[in-house]
Amino acid sequence: MDTEATTDLRRIYAPVDEEMRLLAMFLKEELGSSQPFIWQILQHIAKFRGKQIRPALLFLTSKIGGAETTPDHVKIGAVIELIHTATLVHDDVLDEARLRRNMETVHRRWGERAAVLIGDYIYSRAFHLSTQVPGMAGILSDTTHTICEGELLQIGSRFRPDLDEATYFEIIRKKTAILYAVSCEIGGTLGGLEPDRCERLHDFGLELGMAFQIADDCLDYAGQEALVGKSLGTDLHQGKLTLPLIYLLESVSEAEARWLRGVLSAPLDPVAEARIVDLVRRHGVVPEAFARAEAFVQAGKAVLIETLNGDPGAAAVRESLDMIADYMVRRQR
Repeated sequence: MDTEATTDLRRIYAPVDEEMRLLAMFLKEELGSSQPFIWQILQHIAKFRGKQIRPALLFLTSKIGGAETTPDHVKIGAVIELIHTATLVHDDVLDEARLRRNMETVHRRWGERAAVLIGDYIYSRAFHLSTQVPGMAGILSDTTHTICEGELLQIGSRFRPDLDEATYFEIIRKKTAILYAVSCEIGGTLGGLEPDRCERLHDFGLELGMAFQIADDCLDYAGQEALVGKSLGTDLHQGKLTLPLIYLLESVSEAEARWLRGVLSAPLDPVAEARIVDLVRRHGVVPEAFARAEAFVQAGKAVLIETLNGDPGAAAVRESLDMIADYMVRRQR
């Protein structure tokens, strides 16, 4: 993680510094095993530890009403991070990615069978932990169901140059944004907020998650692997139409659009890939997509203003929640 990003996160997480410390301790215990082979893989995955924004959102939103942190907050924060970790392991298999956090992916080192099973292993542990906190197992299992549905929708949409913005938004809402939304909603629930306000926190998290995924898809074209820390260019290689490509098809000439629709209907050769990347850069569609992500951020902030008014803990966490919202589109650009 670069120095600027680390500094940003220290400021963002300041109100929940203790909770993040307890989370790290909890996850260290969970990512362990008495079986040497499993332990070896889990220790490798433990090094994937990223920004942990989702549990941080849970901890921050749980403080809105002034409630004290309990062990249940930390446990469910860990469940959310474990679910996210399992999805990363499986995503790397689906994307044939080489790198994760600048390290070799699990399937590259131990094979696809081990990667799929260790992802399932982490999911099962997360679900077991969720049953230990009343009311959490149902919402978290439903969330994982939605994430899988989103991934399947994306697989079913591969090599479809007719994919429109609405369908793309449905995919990213389900596969990515939902976990942000549920993190914020559960934080409000654990913090004792009324159900309607928890629903608004869900909406806030959903807007942030949409922004995050759009920015992530932009980085696939505009990022640098050493800074982003994972394999780039996988979307185009895998036949995934993300927002930059959707905007590109709307921006090019009719002849270029016909060529794009033809080549995007099947796996690309390196020459076609290079030409598409050049078109993406020349037509300025990445900044256009980033602007759409920024619109989601601003929509989330508007929801947050409405939700926070009048709570004793709001002043302490509002700045951090605002900074997280901005971070969705500023990270590693």
